[in-house]
This record gives sequence, structure tokens and C-alpha cells, in this order.
Amino acid sequence: MPSCLIGERCSGPFSATILKLRFFPLTNLNCPAKTFCLVLLAFGIAGAAGGQDNQLPAVPSGLQASSRQLGVALQWEPVTGVSGYDVERTTTLKGPYQTLNNKFEQLTVFNDFIGVGGTNCYYRVRSFKGDDKGRVQRSNWSNLAEGHAAELETNQLLTEVQQAGFAYFYEFGHPVSGLARLSIRRDPDICASGMGLFNLGVGIKRGFISRQEGVNRTLLELKFLSRQAERFHGAFPHLINGQTGKALPFGKYDDGADIVETAFLMEGVLFAREYFSQSNADEAQIRSLADGLWRSVEWDWFLKTDPYPVLIWHWSPKWGWKINLHVTGFNECQIVYLLAMASPTHPIKPDAYWTGWEGPDYGVDRVAYGIHMSLGNSNAPAPPLFMAHYSYLGLDPHELWFRGKTYFDHFRDFCLAQVRYAWGKSDIYKGYGPLWGITASAGPEGYRAFQPGEHDNGTLAPTAALSSMPYVPDQSLPCLIEMYQNNGSQLWGPLGFYDSFNLTRKWVSKTYLCIDQGPIAPMIENYRTGMCWKTFMKCPEIQPVIKLINAGEAARAKAE
Repeated sequence: MPSCLIGERCSGPFSATILKLRFFPLTNLNCPAKTFCLVLLAFGIAGAAGGQDNQLPAVPSGLQASSRQLGVALQWEPVTGVSGYDVERTTTLKGPYQTLNNKFEQLTVFNDFIGVGGTNCYYRVRSFKGDDKGRVQRSNWSNLAEGHAAELETNQLLTEVQQAGFAYFYEFGHPVSGLARLSIRRDPDICASGMGLFNLGVGIKRGFISRQEGVNRTLLELKFLSRQAERFHGAFPHLINGQTGKALPFGKYDDGADIVETAFLMEGVLFAREYFSQSNADEAQIRSLADGLWRSVEWDWFLKTDPYPVLIWHWSPKWGWKINLHVTGFNECQIVYLLAMASPTHPIKPDAYWTGWEGPDYGVDRVAYGIHMSLGNSNAPAPPLFMAHYSYLGLDPHELWFRGKTYFDHFRDFCLAQVRYAWGKSDIYKGYGPLWGITASAGPEGYRAFQPGEHDNGTLAPTAALSSMPYVPDQSLPCLIEMYQNNGSQLWGPLGFYDSFNLTRKWVSKTYLCIDQGPIAPMIENYRTGMCWKTFMKCPEIQPVIKLINAGEAARAKAE
């Protein structure tokens, strides 16, 4: 076959060849060539009539390889209309190439954990798309990008762990609303509203994005929440459609307001109001939008007074108060009462804090795994660690007291009890001891609130130890090194550590959940600089409530 007939795509599929032949002059060709061209054209016309798209997907552009501890991070521009991407690596320009296991083919980021430093590698990516008949078409390979795996250095590893957690909210955030997607394995329009704004602040602080990029994303989210997201007496649902703003049911009767999820969101909103303090128009608009959202929440609507004042977790326009779940501690919800008391427009009376939040089992003296504790109760002698994280991304536990100790000290006890527990179970569960940290997370049989004791099956979650960094750095840092250096090939993925793992059962979750990703970068930043705590605690509405609670605690201690 003469090369002039097939042009530059001689090795490509017929569809690419046909496109060129349709515009190739046939008048000067001999009869066999004309006949062959007409046959090809006939196939092309038939394919077009049948609606089959035979055009190759576009080649990914903008491939970048960045040095990471013991590995390389890749990122490239998305290709419209494709199913996913293949990634290959070679150590020499001549090859051979190794296909890497891309567990999240739809993402345009990839972390290649090599396991040793000082290694140079070359990478290429290609896009692919499939049809309903199972046929797959792949693009040509991208240009090569060179990456270098760095030697392990603890401080830089902390930054890279923060960057991976931040990427979940920034790179994987919903493009319309800016909100955090619930999970990487769920419908991408299912969003949960909280924790992302803290991660944006960390991203700016650590130079992952520019301040203006953080401003733009914050404005996108706050405008969507203010103008499009469905609200109920100013409160938000647990789940939001990131495309439309409509409430998505979390359960049969949970299709309306969630005052706890709203509190986590408002903590981030107030953080953004204080963080973006510059005098330019964009940051002024952030402050205005944030303040409007904060003032619109009708906290007092969620207060039940019979037989005693207590906040109610859910309200539905269809089912009303049917779930009737009291927000009673101690658990992850302390920020709900503080914000409800601090509201400038719809505050609750302080007695609800003592009657509703600090219930009869709020503080029980006990010894668990050699650690004396007085916060929490005997039903959870060493609680799941999310209780020390969710309310405290911005609320500084150093500033609140209970029974003569700061909440910071109580949370350190929670962590130390878990560390002791892990070493005590090291002969039963693989990895326990050097690895620790039990919380609510994905598990081999699904999502559960795991905790030491009978509710433990060997499942650990990286967020537990990493988000506890401010409380027990001497225990969290070695756990981080153990997870990364010795187990990174199993546990580290495109957006950091996978949600959870159970080495005894040779199981790794291979997913990410926003509620577990959310605390990691902010709490590590609180360990490193205290930035999230310092910023949120500047809110003028918060300090009077802190003083009120601490005065009440002091009076009760004196009475006892």
C-alpha cells in the first residue's frame, strides 16, 4: 500500500486513516488504489451512519512529576469525555515501561510510592474510553515527565501528608459548588459540607495554592451555600447535591436539617471569615458571605425544652422531629453548643449546655489500659478518636476546662490509652503497637465506629493517629513513619493514605472519605503552628462563651 494513501497515521485505526483519505484527491491514483480508497470510504460512511465514534481520545497534556518522600507525585490536565488514564514508568529513556496500578483511573493525580530515595524515573500517561459494548480506545502516550524520589525527611513528610489531605478537598472538590465530595467511590454529586474551608487555609499557609486561588475556591463554596444550597431554618442537611444544591437523604427520616453537620460547617465558615482579613474586594465579600451564613442559622429552632433544654440533631420538613436524637455528650458535638450559645441572632440559653450537652454520663472516672480518664463514660473507656478531632479543628481545646484539666489534656489521655491498647494487642492484631489509632472509618464489613475493646477487629485508620498529632506527637510521628516507610506500598495512594486498613485480614480500604480526610491537614497544622486554632479563636463571638463555660465548670468544681 503506498504510504501517501495513509498519511501520517499509518499505524492508527481505520477511522483516523479514513479522515485523511476523505480529503485526499483520487484523480491521479491508479485503479487499484482508487478501489481501495473507495472501500475504506465505504467503511467510514457505514461507521458514521451507525453512530459509532471511532476517534481516539485526546492525549493528556501538562504532565508534571514532583519529588516526594520515597516516591513521585504526578498530575496532568483532564481530558474531556474519557473513562480514565493509564500510567507507566521507566527508569531509563529507552524503557522498558512498567504499567502502574492506578486504582482511581478517573483522577488526574497519581502518587507513585517507590520505597527508596535517590531514584530517578520517567513517566507517561494516556487516556482511554469505553463504549457500551465493552470496546476500549486508548490515546497515544503523553510526553515524558522526569521525577525524582527524595530521601525520607520527617518534616517534609508532614508537609506532603498535609498536601495529600488538602488535595482531596481542592483537586477532588466538586467543580460546581466547591464542596467536598462524600467519598471517592460514591456518586460524585454527593457532597458533605464541612471541613473543606480549614483545608483551604492550610493549603495557602503551606504554599500548595496561592492566596488568590484559595480566595476563588472559598468564594465559589460560600456563594453556592448562600444562594443555591437548600437550607432549613438556616441549617444545612448532612448531604448536599453539589450540582443542584438540593438536600440528599442520609436516611429514611433524615432528609432535612442536620444541626451537627451545620456546626462543623459554620466552624469552617467562621474560620474563613477571620482568615481572609485583607482589605481587597474579594476577601471583603468572603467575610460578608460568611457572616450572612453564620447569622442565618436558627439554632434556637433546634432547642427542645421539655423535659429539659437540649438541642435536637435532625429536623425534616416532611417528618418533623421524628428521629428525636438528642445532642448529648460527651462525643464529637461540643462545637454545636458553643456556636448555638455564641449566635448573635438565634442564641440558645446557657442552661442548655449544662442540662443537654453535659448529661449524667458526660464524665465518669475510670482507668482504661493504664490511663486514668474522667471525660466520657465507661461504655467507651477509650473512645474512638474522632471525638477529639471533629469539633476541634478550630476550637482550641487548650482553652476549655473540665474537672481541673483542659480538654487538650483529656484528649491526650484518650490517645495514650489507645497507644497502650495497641501495644497490648500486638500479639493478636498484625501491626498493632508501632501502628495505632482506632476511630470511625471504613472496615472490612463496612463503615463502623470502631473503638478499643469489643468493637475492635484489627482495623486502624490513618486519620486517627495523624489528626492526634497535636496531643501526642511523640506517638503520632513514629506511627506516621511506620505507616509510610514500611507500609506505604499498600497504604499510600493518589490522595494520601487510604481511609483504613486491617493488616491481620490483609485488607486495605482503597477509598477516601471526606470526614476522615478532613481533620488531617488542619490538625497537623495545629501541631506545627496552631494556625487553625489561633484563627478561629479570634472570632469575637467565641471568647465570651468560653469564659462562661469555664466559669460554670469552676463553680461546679467548688460546689463538689
